Amino acid sequence: MTPRAPARRTDRARPVTRWVLLATLLAGILASLALHGLLGSAAAGRRVGAPVLEQPDGLGPLLDVGDTSVRSALGAPGTVGLALVGTGRGTGDVWPDVAAVLGRHGATATWFVTGRTLLDHPGATSDVRASGGEIGVTGFSGTDLAALPAWRVRVELSSTQAVLAAREGVTTPLLLVPSSATRAAVDERAIATARTAAHQGYSLVVGAEPEAARDGEVAVIPLDRGAPARLEALLGRLGTERLRPVPVSEVAGLDPLTVNPTVGWLTRLNAMAVTGALRSADLVTTVIALLFVPLAVLMGVRAVVAVALATRHARRARRRQGSTVPWTGPVTVIVPAYNEAAGIAASLRSLAASDWPHSLSVVVVDDGSTDATPEIVARLGLRRTYLVRQINQGKPAALNAGLAVAGTEVVVMVDGDTVFEPGTIAELVAPFSDPRVGATSGNAKVANRGSLLGRWQHIEYVMGFNLDRRLLASVGAIVTIPGAVGAFRATALRDVRGVSDETIAEDTDLTIAVQRAGWRVAYQDRAIAWTEAPSSVGDLWRQRYRWCYGTMQAVWKHRRALFEGRSVGLVGLPYALVFQVVVALLGPVVDVAALYGLLTSQADAVVSAWLAFTSVQVALAAFAFRLDGESLRPLWAVPLQQIAYRQLMYLVVIQSVATALAGTRLRWQKLRRLGIAGAPAGVAHRRAPVR
Repeated sequence: MTPRAPARRTDRARPVTRWVLLATLLAGILASLALHGLLGSAAAGRRVGAPVLEQPDGLGPLLDVGDTSVRSALGAPGTVGLALVGTGRGTGDVWPDVAAVLGRHGATATWFVTGRTLLDHPGATSDVRASGGEIGVTGFSGTDLAALPAWRVRVELSSTQAVLAAREGVTTPLLLVPSSATRAAVDERAIATARTAAHQGYSLVVGAEPEAARDGEVAVIPLDRGAPARLEALLGRLGTERLRPVPVSEVAGLDPLTVNPTVGWLTRLNAMAVTGALRSADLVTTVIALLFVPLAVLMGVRAVVAVALATRHARRARRRQGSTVPWTGPVTVIVPAYNEAAGIAASLRSLAASDWPHSLSVVVVDDGSTDATPEIVARLGLRRTYLVRQINQGKPAALNAGLAVAGTEVVVMVDGDTVFEPGTIAELVAPFSDPRVGATSGNAKVANRGSLLGRWQHIEYVMGFNLDRRLLASVGAIVTIPGAVGAFRATALRDVRGVSDETIAEDTDLTIAVQRAGWRVAYQDRAIAWTEAPSSVGDLWRQRYRWCYGTMQAVWKHRRALFEGRSVGLVGLPYALVFQVVVALLGPVVDVAALYGLLTSQADAVVSAWLAFTSVQVALAAFAFRLDGESLRPLWAVPLQQIAYRQLMYLVVIQSVATALAGTRLRWQKLRRLGIAGAPAGVAHRRAPVR
């Protein structure tokens, strides 16, 4: 390809800061998912072991668990403590009804809540404290703490206290473990949990079922839908037995001021930071959940539509084959060349070997090459091949220079590293017999596909670029005619004032402009051209960086096409933006979420989803390869493509978008060429594309 003169590195923003920001963003997403995974969902109930409190009559409502001892004091006589226990999400829905029952009986209680409830229903917690109620905790997520390791218990309790401090400006020493709420359920694991919590200043509350609670004990009432009725029955019984319903602090003989002590401003500020992190984790998880389903549906719809429209395009092409009169006028091939010494000879020889039976001229425009490109062209001495030399001005200027000397109504544009098959020109120009056709796109194929990187690009060309062109050609909305193999009507080029240099994706820019001028663009899958794909990751990065950046430039330049009613604006531009940019930008989020899933209990679901997605990709690739007449043997590399190549591509898109948003002007970047002699081994006699 013909770039501008090598530019100083100052014209490109250094990417280091962007990658640091990207790494930080991905780490933040993963941390948010991990935090949400730790604190966001309740675990299954545990199996309760043998109770260790075998003499409940000698124990009070609080257990002080030391390293080697369990101590308790009897409860205040004539009282029964009320412990209202939140069960997780949805707890706040029954609070008003429970509060109404307490109000009718003039009673107050201790409300044991989860950190999740504090986040979701901060107003309800404020109402409890305003009415004289106390706040205790059970953990963050509603998970049975006795079923968790010690480090997880500490995380749950610290997070819950942070939310309580941020919301209400207080903390609490009262802990009630959901599955150990009653004495009969306090087993060795519950004691171990209480011992862990004791190091953070907690006392374990134990009690009894509402119907079994007696003098000096705590009645434990889960805040579920039946809570109002159970509380009403309990308060009625206590009134009959002349027992006072009181908060846990009173039955335990605690100073009420020590149950919910006020925190200092610095502690509350730190707690607000923790709460903000928890909220961010919720937001990230919600966004990912909201994106996953639409993204999966979008990719599924794309696959179905691609198969349907590509099949339709193939059938139409088969019906047209032999039923229309092809173009038979003179043709000029324009080859812009800048430092193409490695491949220019093979390219020109393939053009000279074309079986085009009519007038054919080849114009090579040397755009200020610093290697032996012009000398090689001159030494070849090919018939009707002309060399035009100019100072380096860039590929658009080289193409326009070739157009100025062409003098034919149809011109073919070919990159200097491209090799044509003998029948390519005839196939490529055939549609110009239709006066409505202004341009045609050929079928570019990767020649150097022997390496894994080359094989991945081969799959991408067949499955992505060419399948997309079939799809878009069916609706008259092709966005890009590749520089490697395209043909244009001179009248259409004059209508758009030649090849523009306003973007670095001159092929996309020109394709869109021709259609906006009212011309049709066709796709000829039998017009095959072999091109040299980048052979190193660095070269591939530079090429795709320029492609993506240039595509965004072209879409922005032609943004008014969205409102002109033509297919290229209604379908082509949105399709390019969504599937070349937006979907790629979501790639890191998808991969980080998948990595998180693999490290958690969701591993089976992630593996199943990945296998399903990869199977669809393999099936779609097989369909595209069959349409293109390609061997299916390279498809073994498709699964590997999903875990290596795809990540490289979305990182390129991220850098391109960052460059565009920063307002940096990206210039041409010349790729290193090794040269190709023709079609790869074993492909020259491949079968024709399926019709």
